[in-house]
Amino acid sequence: MLKSVNALKKSDDLFEKSSMSFGEHLDELRKSLIKASICLLVGMVVGVPSANFVVDYLQTPLRAALETFYEEKSMAEMAKSSGEAVSPELEKWIVDNKKQSEIVFLDVGRLKALNETEKLESDEPSQNESDLQPVNAPEKSDLDTKLKAEIERQLDRFKRFSNPDSTGLPNPSNLIAVRIFRGIQAQSEALSLQEPIFIWFKAALMVAAIIASPGIFYFIWEFVSSGLYPHERRYVYFFLPSSVGLFLIGAAFAFFVVFQLVIGFLLTFNSYMGVGMTPRLNDYMSFALMLPLGFGISFQLPLVMLIVERLGIASIKLYLEQWRIAVFIIFLISMILTPADAYSMVLMAVPLTFLYFLGILLCKYLPRSAMQRGRAVDPR
Repeated sequence: MLKSVNALKKSDDLFEKSSMSFGEHLDELRKSLIKASICLLVGMVVGVPSANFVVDYLQTPLRAALETFYEEKSMAEMAKSSGEAVSPELEKWIVDNKKQSEIVFLDVGRLKALNETEKLESDEPSQNESDLQPVNAPEKSDLDTKLKAEIERQLDRFKRFSNPDSTGLPNPSNLIAVRIFRGIQAQSEALSLQEPIFIWFKAALMVAAIIASPGIFYFIWEFVSSGLYPHERRYVYFFLPSSVGLFLIGAAFAFFVVFQLVIGFLLTFNSYMGVGMTPRLNDYMSFALMLPLGFGISFQLPLVMLIVERLGIASIKLYLEQWRIAVFIIFLISMILTPADAYSMVLMAVPLTFLYFLGILLCKYLPRSAMQRGRAVDPR
């Protein structure tokens, strides 16, 4: 019996088969980091060509929210000015064609004078009319001459209508309101020359990190596993897939649900304050990259609670007794990880509150044996 215990202790000795010094361990860490960096460089091979697509795709929620905002704003303005609801046909046309409406004013007096001048010019016989109608098919030079003449006529018409006449400004009594529809400008803008290339590089690096993450995690795990007991290495088979799954769920929830709700809320609030909205590319992309990252990290809460409970630092009874304080801390962390608005904070804090109670259920009903499945293989 004593011999088997000694054998077990001997097998659990971390340095039983190792004669490396502290400096040699640092050298192993350096090698692991170099291998992880090589994986990141390989990921850049995919990240660089796809950076433009990623930047464009990450702006999809912004464009959708801006289009919806301006469409609803236009229909509300039309209903208010006409005193009746917008017809379903017009509403469908606005949404399908992504249009917004606005009121412009035309000078009727100047428009009538322009039309009368053109009518008089059209009634005058052309001295070279026979020359403009050849019997044979016109040559290319004749077509170019006619095209240039038509362009000059249209430009002259525009100038006569747009330039102020001798009387100065138009008479307000001659102005009539005309509703026009134009396309919605739903895109962000850069305020400096170098801003787009920095955003492009960030997007390429993000794609490279995602592509290279299996290799990066493997080489980091290769180094860390040498400092773990055999039974501790088994936990990676439970925690690593669970952690990745929760991170992806949190990031997807932020991108597909939270983005449009938060952007829509901020646009509505800006409209309420009478503030115009021209999104800046750098600010939005930082928001688009950091918010999913914050959600992905915060969704690790059940696993953190499970680890703390399994290590004996906390208990299920403590979790249940201190749930009010835990909810307060959750809202505090949500305030730090989200932009400076209450809407996104609530959208993070509410799911985290449910995940807190999910963590309690995991601690209570998940058997310890389920966390130690699989063989403990030392990658060294």
